[in-house]
Amino acid sequence: MRATILFLATAMATTAANAPWPQFRGPGGSAVADDAKLPFEWSATKNVAWVADVPGDGWSSPVVAGCRVFVTSARGAIKPAQTGIFGNDYIAELKRQGLPDDEVNKRVIARDIERTAEVEEVSYLVHAFDAATGKLLWEREAHRGKPFGGRHRKNTYASETPATDGERLYASFGGNVGLFCLALDGTVLWRRAWKPEPIYLDFGTASSPVVHAGRVYVLRDSEGESFLAALDAKTGEPMWTAPRTDLAAKNKSGWATPFIWTTPERTEIVTIGKGLVVSYRLDGRELWRLRGMTQATPSPAAGGGLLFVGSGSQGENNRPLYAIKPGAAGDITPPQGETSGPFVAWFQPRGTAYTGSPLFYRDRLYSVNDGGMMQVFEAATGRELYRERIGGPSNTFSSSPVASAGRIYALNENGTTIVFTAGDTYAELGKNALGEMSLATPAVAGDALFLRTQAKLYRISDAAR
Repeated sequence: MRATILFLATAMATTAANAPWPQFRGPGGSAVADDAKLPFEWSATKNVAWVADVPGDGWSSPVVAGCRVFVTSARGAIKPAQTGIFGNDYIAELKRQGLPDDEVNKRVIARDIERTAEVEEVSYLVHAFDAATGKLLWEREAHRGKPFGGRHRKNTYASETPATDGERLYASFGGNVGLFCLALDGTVLWRRAWKPEPIYLDFGTASSPVVHAGRVYVLRDSEGESFLAALDAKTGEPMWTAPRTDLAAKNKSGWATPFIWTTPERTEIVTIGKGLVVSYRLDGRELWRLRGMTQATPSPAAGGGLLFVGSGSQGENNRPLYAIKPGAAGDITPPQGETSGPFVAWFQPRGTAYTGSPLFYRDRLYSVNDGGMMQVFEAATGRELYRERIGGPSNTFSSSPVASAGRIYALNENGTTIVFTAGDTYAELGKNALGEMSLATPAVAGDALFLRTQAKLYRISDAAR
């Protein structure tokens, strides 16, 4: 009997240790791992099970499958990454100096954008680490060549988070590079590339692939040809393509990751971009759309029977957030001045972060803007419960928060994770600095938190177990 108990305990521990975090924001894109037992205090040495060097630049988030942790990176960037809010203050300062528009544009581009002409060659890499020890198991160069488009210095050539179905890894790189399928031992199985298209102001790309029911979904919104594509996960063969080029939009390029929303009625693929939210059937036909989106960077969230969609901007204006009911069809945009409709439960005009995605957790919706201002809403009604500048002043955020066991973990751009209690008031539990820039969303697997900084990958666990 004692042997049986020991066997079951060992099996349960093994299962917990190997619990997957398969894509951007984890299982189902929920960013929640409630069974994990994570610490709320650590440093660069305390509660660190291991730390590994990650060569190259990349803001792709870690994903976990079995005993492996995967990230991507790119070597070849010239302009160093930089934290902070790149707004219009610099432009206003240059204009106050009386500089002509051409000179203003030239200086802004010189400061913020890495143009293709500045880069000779980029090496696009996929890395696999042992989740228990941090040992580098393998590194594969998926592609080497001159990038088609440039990048904002806050972006990288490897900002798309890979996805896994537990059998294969799908790593996406923007521009003229494409989507790569690798076996978990690093063998490249197939590649699918598309015609490169320009991105707004050469900002670069970031939309991550999503795997569901034997298919890989890729969203490519650009200044040129745009589409949502479904590929066979085993072979890479196209199943269908939904064109998006002709969707009316002021903002043509997008960086949001598609979201698989499963309800009792159906499963659908929700996309944000082109000034719209558009949801598709699994065969690629459009189900419904919602107008009024701004810059498409945050991805959707779901919970409590509702879908939460929004888009961000710098500052406090133009950050629409909607709660959508299941079963929608057609154009569900509420009439001008209305905050709800047959399929819209509620609307907040200023409720979405600039880059980070909203988090649904325990009947509340958390949204952390780039300047560190967090809003917490009652998810069912949209009523604001409170707002707080988390971590105090001078904190900027690009990553999305994650939740576990009644706590929220929010990683700022300086590599400090602020941990606070989920609830109707703000109660900070810890402020944990790693001392290095980070824009990647954390991953949780078993009882470990995986944090990616500019040059390193950490496994954080209680007492470094």
